[in-house]
Amino acid sequence: MTATPPHPSQFRLARVQVVNWGTLHGHHDIPIARKGFLITGASGSGKSTLIDAISTVLMPGGSVRFNAAAQESAAGSGRNFVSYIRGAWRREADVDTDSLTASYLRTGATWSAVALTYRTGDGAAPVTLVKLMHLRRGANANNDVSHLHLIFDFDFDLIDLEPFAGRGIDTRGIRKRWPEATVNPSYTPFARAFRAKLGISSEAAQRLLHRTLSAKSLNSLDQLLRDYMLDEPDTFAMADRATSQFRDLREAHRVVVDARRQVEALDPLVGLAEVRRRGLQQQRELQEENDHLDAVHARMTVDLLREKLDEAYAQIGLLQTAVDKTSVEAERAAERTLDLRVRLETTDGGRLSTLRLQRDAAEADLTRTVQSRSRFDTAVGSWEAEAPTTAEEFAHLRAQLETELRELDATVGTRRNDVYEVVRALGTLRSEHRQLIADRELLARRRSNLDPALLRIRELVCTAAGLSEDMLHFAGELLEVRSEHAEWTGPIERVLGGLARTMLVPDEYYSRVAAVVDAQHLGTRLVYRRVRTRSGRPATPASGDESLVRKLDVRPGPLAAWLQHHLAERFDYACVATVDDLRGVPRGVTRTGQVKHGGERHEKDDRYRVDDRSRWVLGFDNETKLSDLRRRIGEVESEIARLQRRQELLEHAECTVQQRRHAAEIILDTTWADIDVEAAEAAVGAIEHRLEGWLQGNAEYASLTLDLARAETEEKEARAAYTAAGSGLERHRGDVEHTRQRLAEVEAHADSAVPDGIDKRIRARFDAAARRPTSENIDRLLHTVGRTITDEHRAALTRTTDAERRITAILTAYLAEWESRRAEMRSDAEYVDDALAVLTRLRNDGLPAYEDEFFRLLNDQSSRNIGELARAIRRAPGEIRSRIEPVNESLRRSPFDTDRTLRIDVKDRRSPAAADFLAELQRIVSGSFKEEDRVAAEQRFEQMERILERLDSGEPADRRWRQLVLDTRLHVGFIGVEVDGEGVDVNFHDSSSGLSGGQAQKLVFFCLAAALRYQLAASGEELPRYGTVILDEAFDRADPAYTRRALDVFTRFGFHMVLATPLKLLQTLDDYIDGVAAVSIRDKKYSQLALLPIRSAEEPRE
Repeated sequence: MTATPPHPSQFRLARVQVVNWGTLHGHHDIPIARKGFLITGASGSGKSTLIDAISTVLMPGGSVRFNAAAQESAAGSGRNFVSYIRGAWRREADVDTDSLTASYLRTGATWSAVALTYRTGDGAAPVTLVKLMHLRRGANANNDVSHLHLIFDFDFDLIDLEPFAGRGIDTRGIRKRWPEATVNPSYTPFARAFRAKLGISSEAAQRLLHRTLSAKSLNSLDQLLRDYMLDEPDTFAMADRATSQFRDLREAHRVVVDARRQVEALDPLVGLAEVRRRGLQQQRELQEENDHLDAVHARMTVDLLREKLDEAYAQIGLLQTAVDKTSVEAERAAERTLDLRVRLETTDGGRLSTLRLQRDAAEADLTRTVQSRSRFDTAVGSWEAEAPTTAEEFAHLRAQLETELRELDATVGTRRNDVYEVVRALGTLRSEHRQLIADRELLARRRSNLDPALLRIRELVCTAAGLSEDMLHFAGELLEVRSEHAEWTGPIERVLGGLARTMLVPDEYYSRVAAVVDAQHLGTRLVYRRVRTRSGRPATPASGDESLVRKLDVRPGPLAAWLQHHLAERFDYACVATVDDLRGVPRGVTRTGQVKHGGERHEKDDRYRVDDRSRWVLGFDNETKLSDLRRRIGEVESEIARLQRRQELLEHAECTVQQRRHAAEIILDTTWADIDVEAAEAAVGAIEHRLEGWLQGNAEYASLTLDLARAETEEKEARAAYTAAGSGLERHRGDVEHTRQRLAEVEAHADSAVPDGIDKRIRARFDAAARRPTSENIDRLLHTVGRTITDEHRAALTRTTDAERRITAILTAYLAEWESRRAEMRSDAEYVDDALAVLTRLRNDGLPAYEDEFFRLLNDQSSRNIGELARAIRRAPGEIRSRIEPVNESLRRSPFDTDRTLRIDVKDRRSPAAADFLAELQRIVSGSFKEEDRVAAEQRFEQMERILERLDSGEPADRRWRQLVLDTRLHVGFIGVEVDGEGVDVNFHDSSSGLSGGQAQKLVFFCLAAALRYQLAASGEELPRYGTVILDEAFDRADPAYTRRALDVFTRFGFHMVLATPLKLLQTLDDYIDGVAAVSIRDKKYSQLALLPIRSAEEPRE
């Protein structure tokens, strides 16, 4: 007869299947005994791997703790879905990365699965929970794992899923194959479904079952009850809600502060806008005055000119009368003067008149003679001779001059030839100087010694061929005579002159260079050579010790090898001291430059000296040649200066000759009579003598002379008066005409309309500028008034500009901070009215509304959110006591010791931080706040902000503080009280402190069993519907008696125990289990399972 199974209505784990899970490679099937089951094996064999397989089905991936029992004191086990699916079995060093890497049993695409089958004992249909996983090739991250969750209402064989998982999870195929199954890719609906089927009441019960795995790590009532019995308090959600809603309050406060700051930022615009308005108005008025100034000036000028013209017309008659009067008086005076003059001239028959005419003629002749003498003496001075004083000396001088002129004519050819030679030489030297300067500039730009003409040709060729000049070298640029053989430079230059001037063209540029040279007229001779540097060449021939090849350095580069070979092959010339030595060598050169080319041919090119450095072209740089060129330029410049001085002397001498020739022509064209001053003076003296004698002998003449003098004076005065009167009349008439013309001109511009107000303002300015405006000062006043208007306009502009600058700066700073206002205004003074409109709205509407909303939210949140949180924290200890009472009821049904039960008491243990936090909350919600008490409201807001910001902080210290003040489970402590049969408290356990390891474990397990029964058993039921409890490495520190007592507790509470523990406890566990699975490891990487009968379980197995 078959025994009745324990608790037949309870779901208990009956079968575990795994495929490719960790070191459990392939398919493994383990039946679980209904009474109880033990999983045992050596350390590292795979016990925890099997326990983790069960956990991965019963817990979501983010909450499952693999190898939980081993994490009692560690941060983590290092195990994850990838390590289990891949089958990680060891870690080894990677020589490439110098790090540890995992070794996997399954490296390609692979699948894993775990199936848990639960049965009741009353014949109801079993329930199989399956977790199916797949990892593609090359994927090694948890996020790469594909999951599928299935529930079957029958005993399902896991291996049947292989066709649907080998190449990836075929969800559609699985649903088609098992339509009755519950299939979910996500875990949450899967867990909700299996909890309902198996009788697991809540997620909290599900979590507690998982945490039971690591009951080994539970060592205090506080830890058990806080972490596993009590749910997370609502205070966290309240704090989150408060911080979330405080963001609205903070935003309202920010808006208020923002509005206040906007008002403060825009407030200076009020005064500045008024300054700008007045400034703009002044500018407009001043601009109006400036625009109409000329018109008003023209009107005023017309008025003044008309007034002046009327006065001028009235004075013309008076001035004309004065002219007529003085005219009559002048005519009368002239008549008297004429009468006396006639009488004087006719005295003694006109003798006086004749003498005076003779005197005037003699004086004119004297003047001409003196002038001629002066020119004559100057001409004589040009010849550096003495002026003649007699006719004989004059004749002798003329004879000498004629001789001198003949001599000058004879040397004219020589003089001209001297000047021509100097000019010709100067032209040649200046041309040479220009060429030397050009050569110096060309050499200064380059380091080459080559002739400038060749360098210009290379520049032309390179430009046309698209090459840089350093791609084409002349051979001379790559060769240099060594300093210790400098005395051989001249002879070597004669031997290598042709090669040095040859342009070397690398083979890759040959086609381009040849085409350019053929297409251009170069203007001189160019030799270039195609150089095949890449083709193989025979070894360089050896040269003698005295060979010029050994006296040369070759510049390193791509052409160096070719050039060294070419020199040794073609220019192995010996450098010999004498002609005798020259006869003894096949090819050579002497110090004086005689060259023996081989055989019978000799050459000595002495068109230039062998030491003429200007002809040398070898060398890596041209510093020596540049120095020589600079010396030559200096010499040419000195010679040019000398010839210029010579030219100046010749030209000066020729000028002197021409001056003397001209002076001689003057002398030779003069007669002695033309320059005889003494004779002319004597003639004048004789006539003066006769005239003086006649005047002394005539008395009537003296009287008439006095009368004539008086008459002439009177006539002069009368004519002066007449002239003055006429001039005054003409001036007046001119003034009148000028005034009339000016009036006509001004009237043409005086017809512009001027508004009365502007006209009055401008006329007032003219009146203020002078005591009385007149036609004479009106133009000057125009300048004064215009300058005043300009100055005032400039001052108004300055004030306006300064105000606009400050307005712009304020608006720029404002819009930089409040960019949303850019739709209403710009950083421009023109938008100041828009800004003032915003300021008005902020003052009248925005700020009051913002403040009202802020105070409303502040009062609402302080009284609701903060008050609610404070009340929840204060009520929490009482609520926890209510939650613990059902556990105590469960504890009372089972003895803790032989004659005692256990009760859990709750004691207040609020930390100082939590107490301060609660007091701070109370201060926020206490007291009365009026909306008009803005200072108090701001203080309350700051208190709330300080607390809520810390609650919302992500800083580790703040997160720890948040946990401490909000987790009301930490505000209480738990004491285990042993109660005897009469209800007397006989022993107290402050959590598990003061107990031995076994006592502490017993206390915790006893309470854990009670907590599990409370979580899993339906209200009013003695036994839970779900019965399997898994303990990993349990009872390792308890003695057999306590272990049996703890298991008795779990058994009396109706739980099905699946234990993973060392084999040493088998005798103790014998009465509580009905099956054993021994786990072993092969080759350290393949776990194996063996089912053992109880009777032989203690025997060792491989």
